[in-house]
Amino acid sequence: MKSSVGEFRCGIDTGGTFTDFVGVDEASGELVASKWPSSAENPVESIVGVVRQSGLPPESIRFLILGTTVATNALLQRRGARVVYVTTKGFEDVLYIQRMNRRYHYSYEWTKPLPFVERRNCLGVQERVGPAGEVVAPLEASDMERLAGMVAERLDGHGAKDSAIAVSLLFSYLNPEHEIRLKEFLQARFPGVAVSVSHEVAPIWREYERGSTVVADAFVKPLLHRYVHSVRTSLKRLGLRCPWAIMKSNGGHASATVAEGQPVNLLLSGQSGGIIGGRFFGHLAGERNLITVDMGGTSCDVGVVRGGALSYITNYEVEWGLPVSAPFVDLTAIGAGGGSIAWIDKGGFLRVGPQSAGAVPGPICYGRGGSEVTVTDANLVLGRLNPDYFLGGRMNLDPAKATEGLADLGSRLGIDAVAAAEAVVEMANENMANAIRLVSIERGLDPRDFSLVAFGGAGPLHAGGISEKMGMARILIPPYPGLCSAFGAALADYQVDKVWSTNYRSDSLDAGRVLGQLRDLESDACEELRAEGFSLEPEVRRSISMRYAGQNYEHDVPLGQGEPNAESIQQAFAEFHRLHEQLYGYSISGEVIELIRVNVTAIGRTRKPQLKAPPNGRAARPRSRRPVCFEGSEFVDCPVYRRDDLPAGFTLEGPAVIEEVDSTILLHPGPTLRVGRHGVILIRS
Repeated sequence: MKSSVGEFRCGIDTGGTFTDFVGVDEASGELVASKWPSSAENPVESIVGVVRQSGLPPESIRFLILGTTVATNALLQRRGARVVYVTTKGFEDVLYIQRMNRRYHYSYEWTKPLPFVERRNCLGVQERVGPAGEVVAPLEASDMERLAGMVAERLDGHGAKDSAIAVSLLFSYLNPEHEIRLKEFLQARFPGVAVSVSHEVAPIWREYERGSTVVADAFVKPLLHRYVHSVRTSLKRLGLRCPWAIMKSNGGHASATVAEGQPVNLLLSGQSGGIIGGRFFGHLAGERNLITVDMGGTSCDVGVVRGGALSYITNYEVEWGLPVSAPFVDLTAIGAGGGSIAWIDKGGFLRVGPQSAGAVPGPICYGRGGSEVTVTDANLVLGRLNPDYFLGGRMNLDPAKATEGLADLGSRLGIDAVAAAEAVVEMANENMANAIRLVSIERGLDPRDFSLVAFGGAGPLHAGGISEKMGMARILIPPYPGLCSAFGAALADYQVDKVWSTNYRSDSLDAGRVLGQLRDLESDACEELRAEGFSLEPEVRRSISMRYAGQNYEHDVPLGQGEPNAESIQQAFAEFHRLHEQLYGYSISGEVIELIRVNVTAIGRTRKPQLKAPPNGRAARPRSRRPVCFEGSEFVDCPVYRRDDLPAGFTLEGPAVIEEVDSTILLHPGPTLRVGRHGVILIRS
């Protein structure tokens, strides 16, 4: 869909298989969409390709928001900077000692994951700040000179652009004086080397989590600098002069300059746009309790929206036992996508994923050299995909090659090609159903009370099978489902999160100090929003992280609307008792409550577009018919529709296939489909 007029707010999502672009004209509601194969080696090349393919004149793009997986991939693949870690002398081994817990309690083979810094590069400096923020041992200039010599030795032979320094001193979140001095000293002594300090990146208690987070930030910072510079240069060459931003893990966005300064906040940049888009379309359909399933070519991200609100977490594990402490949209990601590879384990059992064929070579049916069966190959063999209309006909699929690959896989399982294809799809659906159970049943939520919002290129194809497994009666399919994450990026608000660790008790609380910390954080957050370019009145949310005295872990308790006061803090204590009862089945009335952290979120709301509704009154007819296998290796003759032909109010009882440029909807026998007035499709069982 192309346009040459209007002012567009645009979003880009760089997935593992395709890079997606969506432009929204805020005045008319017109959508412009395009896709381009992703490139792991040169992601900027894909951004340039997808912008050009959109056909939008550069002058019509008013604002651009980019979701990127560069930071995530760098950590997962361990392709980052050489990091030197500086901490209080005596604590150099914290990153290697880690925690006492184990992933596999009884395995003799399991070992702790290695941090993103070599042990020889963990250096101690003679200084000490106490638990009340008092200076116990000063930071001497002579010891900083000694440290500089050790850092120079560790960085010898490594260029400044491929090196970084991470600083995490004891109790610096209470008194950052020594970290500030070290940062200034190291930047002056090692110009061009990125320096990350913990009181800026993660001003929280728990030394291991704080150290792990600042090391992760330093590890990816040089790469993010180069990435942002490359994107900035490429956009200028395209003639784009508009402001642009990068999605953050918290579902907001930040200017490129701010984002590259703290790349640890970008780890879920590429995933957070999807749940924002899913929530938007759920709202259009009148649904506020949603489970979102974003199934692309490489992975599947599952999230929960309760009462129209997103859920957040403050810890994310890059690998088991390697935490990053920052605000994240609460998502569960698994290796289940169209390109997920089917394989047989040592016990002779079929597995699907997490390995992916990616965009190149891709599934066998792409004809680009892929030799391993994928979920896309299985769907093609089952008749669920149109080989002549993949990506709107821009790519032709080869059913014969897919059938050959499935036949080979089936021969090892003792079944034919069709049965093997069914097994692959069934296994992929079960993997995604398990992910839904993690975010719902294991948290005390009944998935049957939620609507399933399915998007991503493969999400609508698998939504029916997933909903059957979970007993979910309602499925929502957004317009352009394969581009929902890019659409969510275009919709993203400004958002700044600020935290500060405290150490207060409910029986000796200085409410004035707590309120003062909240005001300071709110001022900092709002100032950062203004620096981002948001000029209106922000929405401010405040919470306090609490636990019973002696507990190890805390929970965030929101403060009420309006200016906080001593009474609202007392109300928060009562709310903590209620929350504890809800989560654990009991509360301890009268027990001392510890205040661990105060949190402030400032949100700058952006105007949401009014999308064009599909026209009414047309008589939609099938474009064709073809046999489709649903279950039991039985093929059913199905009508095939084009989504663009379906008017608002159109209803259809399954079985049927609805094709569109970026995805395919599979309507199982029995459920009923209805097109809403905003173009959102509702499927009811």
